[in-house]
Amino acid sequence: MIKFFRKIRQKLLSENKFSKYLIYAVGEIILVVIGILIALQINNKNQERINRNYELTMLREIKDALDKDIYNMEGGLNALEDLKRSVIKLTTIRNEPTYSHDSLVYHFTKVREGGIAMVINYSPYESIKSTGLDKISNSELRNSITNLYEVKLKAVEFWVNEFIRRQLYKKHDLVSKIFEKEVIPDTSDGIKVNYKVNYELIHDSEDFNEFLVLSGGYIPVANKNINYAIKEMKSQVKKIEFELKK
Repeated sequence: MIKFFRKIRQKLLSENKFSKYLIYAVGEIILVVIGILIALQINNKNQERINRNYELTMLREIKDALDKDIYNMEGGLNALEDLKRSVIKLTTIRNEPTYSHDSLVYHFTKVREGGIAMVINYSPYESIKSTGLDKISNSELRNSITNLYEVKLKAVEFWVNEFIRRQLYKKHDLVSKIFEKEVIPDTSDGIKVNYKVNYELIHDSEDFNEFLVLSGGYIPVANKNINYAIKEMKSQVKKIEFELKK
């Protein structure tokens, strides 16, 4: 092709057809420019396709992470319901001296060991954040994802993890104060720690009252915040699903 154009130029010059040569030269330049523009357009299209594929991949990863976190949080809510039932049972036994103590040890153990913590998978969000959140082409979706991870979930994490952690530390201190430890050998772990329950103590001990308050007091706070997080995360999943279907 290059040889073909060269021959035409040489022929026009040899025949002294300068005006035709100029027209030809301008036409050749135009063809080159058109070729460059076409190449740039193809390259831009390819880059847009690559960017879109990356965007969709990361959105799927964020969606999968949210789905798993929602599942874990719903499991945490079920665990809180079990814990609440045991707190209610202990409170009933505490307030009614004639109430059967048969299940006291079971419910005490459940409440003593009970707690909850939120673990959120930030990895997919942090990954796309590190490469540039502008990779999410839909600005509304980009803003909602950022707001979810940077504001809403971090606020919930504070209330569930920090507030409850302080309550659990206080509860643990009271357990050590109220109940006598019994250390026995265990073939699996080496030792096992049992707590002896003083049946008379639970009916008139202020420390035991405080133990119940600490054990049950954080449950409504945890329930409220976790349900809020689940609602916001499910809403975000729907927005991502809508974008993936485009």
